[in-house]
Amino acid sequence: MCNIKILTLLVCFCVIFTACKSADNTISNSEKTESEIVVESNVSTLENEAEKEQITPSKPTVAVTPNGINTGKKIAVTGALESDEFSSDLLELEAILNSHKYNISLSVYSVDGSRGLEYNTEAEIFGACTVKAAYTLYSCHQMEAGNGSLQTELTYEQKHYETGTGDMQYSPFGTVFSMETALGKSMSISDNVGYLMSVDFFGRDGYNEWISTLGCDSLKIKPTVWSLHTKSNDLVKVWCEIYNYFETDTTYSRFLYESCTNTAGNYATAALDGVEYSHKQGHNSTGDWLSYSDAGIVWKGDTPYIFAILTDAPGINSYSANEFAKIIDIVHNKLF
Repeated sequence: MCNIKILTLLVCFCVIFTACKSADNTISNSEKTESEIVVESNVSTLENEAEKEQITPSKPTVAVTPNGINTGKKIAVTGALESDEFSSDLLELEAILNSHKYNISLSVYSVDGSRGLEYNTEAEIFGACTVKAAYTLYSCHQMEAGNGSLQTELTYEQKHYETGTGDMQYSPFGTVFSMETALGKSMSISDNVGYLMSVDFFGRDGYNEWISTLGCDSLKIKPTVWSLHTKSNDLVKVWCEIYNYFETDTTYSRFLYESCTNTAGNYATAALDGVEYSHKQGHNSTGDWLSYSDAGIVWKGDTPYIFAILTDAPGINSYSANEFAKIIDIVHNKLF
């Protein structure tokens, strides 16, 4: 009888021990499964995020090209500048522009399209060397397409001779320059010979067709190599194209940026301290085609702005320089 009781107790003990062990295993497996699910979920999320980043890479800022407004000699504004808080500053700027003793046209736009300002933008004024920016952009597009390169050799000939700005004119005919030198000097020191050599190589017809597709007919250069009736709005459109081209970050876009950024002959933003700018100025003080003008990009904070100022003032002169300083002070420090 005693043996039967002992046997019964042993059987019960085994059953209880087996049940407990089974429960422990069940809990352990349950915890492990939950842990594995969390890990797998995290891995899956990371993989999805990685795939999303590969599918939708970040895009560079694209300059918004303005439509243009016919303003007459009265300031017209768009976007944020329509707010009453800018009224007094705009009146001050308009008074300065109206009192200018030469014909003057002004166009300024933020690259994101958030604000714009125009004055006398339908005026056609000789832009002098400001057109070189448009032609150099066209030249870079041509080289991107395989038509020449920065290493292409150009021979200086009599037909390329032009007095005025630059130092290539002092070289003997027959001197060989690289395209990099010709275009670089055309932009950085406004070298007329370098510009004429590039126009001789890339031509006028293709450029005129291209500039027309941008809606910038005032920047056509035929029958001369100069834009005789430039509009400030057209210069702004071209510099929107240049800004967007900079964002492509190619060999040629970097070359263009370096050739026109923080260069000498800075008319419009000369009075500003510590500001980066990319631009092309132009001036002429002889004959019937007078000009003291400038156009380009001011790299201000997260939202650069594009400007174009055209005048038929004889350049270079202290009056225009002082007036430009007043204008750009209001534009840069109060409006943009």
